[in-house]
Amino acid sequence: MKNLKILVIESNYYESISRKLFLGAKNVIKQMKSEYKKITVPGALEIPVVLERYKKKFDGFIILGCVIRGETTHYDLVQKIAAFEIYKIVNRNKLALGFGLLTVENILQAKERADIKKKNIGGNAADVCFKMIKQLK
Repeated sequence: MKNLKILVIESNYYESISRKLFLGAKNVIKQMKSEYKKITVPGALEIPVVLERYKKKFDGFIILGCVIRGETTHYDLVQKIAAFEIYKIVNRNKLALGFGLLTVENILQAKERADIKKKNIGGNAADVCFKMIKQLK
C-alpha cells in the first residue's frame, strides 16, 4: 500500500507533546510512501468537527493530541466527549483511524508516550491507520 492520502488532525493544546506525536506519525507515513495533510486544531474537542468535514476526502485519518488530568473534572469531560464523538463518526462512516490522543495524569507520562524513542504513540497511531485501511479495503 502506497500513495494513500492521510489526514492528520492534531490538537496542539500541548504543543511540545503534539509536535513529538506528529514526528512519530510522519515517519510511518513516509515509510508507507504516502502523502498527508495536517490540520491543527486548538484542542481535543475540535477534532471531531474536522474529522466530520473531511471524512470522505482521505483514505485514512490519524488523530494526535494530549489531554492531561488537572485539578477539576474538565479532563473527564474533554477526553470522554472527544473520544465518543470521534468514534461515532468513525463507526458510522467505516473510516480507517489511528487514535493517538493521549489521556494522561501528568506531563511526564505525556512526554514518555510521545517520544519516538520510547512509547511512540504517534507512530503507533499511524501504523494502526494503515492497518485499518488494509482491513477495510
